[in-house]
Amino acid sequence: MLSRRTFLQQSLGAACSVAAASSVIRIATAQDDARKVAPFGEVTVISGNARERGRQYGKRFSDGIREFLDREIYTAFDGQPAKKDDLLRYAGACAKVIGKECPVIADELEGMAEGSGLRLEEHVLLTLHEELYHRGVLPPVSHCTAVAVGRPDTRDGIAYVGQTWDWMPSVAGMSTMLEWRRSDGPSLLAYAFPGLWVGAGLNANGLALCWTSADLGVSGQMARVGLPSYVLLAHLLYQENLDAVREAARRNAHAGWFTFVMADGNGRLMNIEGSPEGIEVEEVTGRLIRVGFGTHRMSRTPADQVVKRHPRCETMDKLLNAASGQIDLATLQRSFGEPSCGICVGTNTIDMMVFDCTHRTAHLSRGTTYDVAWKEYGFTP
Repeated sequence: MLSRRTFLQQSLGAACSVAAASSVIRIATAQDDARKVAPFGEVTVISGNARERGRQYGKRFSDGIREFLDREIYTAFDGQPAKKDDLLRYAGACAKVIGKECPVIADELEGMAEGSGLRLEEHVLLTLHEELYHRGVLPPVSHCTAVAVGRPDTRDGIAYVGQTWDWMPSVAGMSTMLEWRRSDGPSLLAYAFPGLWVGAGLNANGLALCWTSADLGVSGQMARVGLPSYVLLAHLLYQENLDAVREAARRNAHAGWFTFVMADGNGRLMNIEGSPEGIEVEEVTGRLIRVGFGTHRMSRTPADQVVKRHPRCETMDKLLNAASGQIDLATLQRSFGEPSCGICVGTNTIDMMVFDCTHRTAHLSRGTTYDVAWKEYGFTP
């Protein structure tokens, strides 16, 4: 007779049409419509105090930051929804909120401006990409699928947070891994783009954050002056524990729309959802799956009704049900990385990631149309 673990692995593998069951998987699935990108490489270490970290980062990634700013901000958004000068004025107003709410990040941003030679407002404008994108006129990109799982759903009670990063194919291959080594709080293993030094990540205390866009499409609703989503998620990952995360989030100082999925090494799972109308924080047990809003308040679902979820949430639930109680790293890697599972969205799934909160390791790969090759990262001594 097959052991329970073997049976569950085979069942999930059949559901995803995958034969391999190892924790490190390589699947050559590049399609003709996907340009070749390099796999994830070695981690870049950034250290020192806040301003020194910013200065190192700005100097090290100056060329990429300028490219990202020109192509993905100025070219994409100038006049849509506002002129360049208006965008910079908005960024300047948000910079004042960052200085008040997140002084460490304000110092980092000032250091980045010194290192790159760009204006502080331009660095803040980069972190406002999410707010600009969802009020612009660009073609829509599928929201990411974000997942957190812990006991009793996981094998050995290990807690994981992961996602597909569904974004513009124009930035495929631009992401890197940073070890943001901090002396003023927990260090980070950060998934990063030029100018967006934390897109998702894991801190040295075992807190991990992944996320998905969230937009109700409410007529007339606009981003407000506040913390950009990319600044807020970095600020939350700078916290010591989830209690501190809850308090920081509830300050309700954010600018736009998001659904954050978080966990700690003990398997505590937290969902933080925000819009210009407010913030909602919930804790769950077992698993948390999000594509867009999932709380009653933020989805505007009456308390006596079940929140209508995105079809990919239901798909992910079915995949995890096949391994309930035995979910591990390989389970999530297969669920994200095999096209037949239905979680990835073609060329728009540019990257995939799973953070092991218990063992404090990060596992990343390019998306399924760019060749799957998982690479593990850990904190250096």
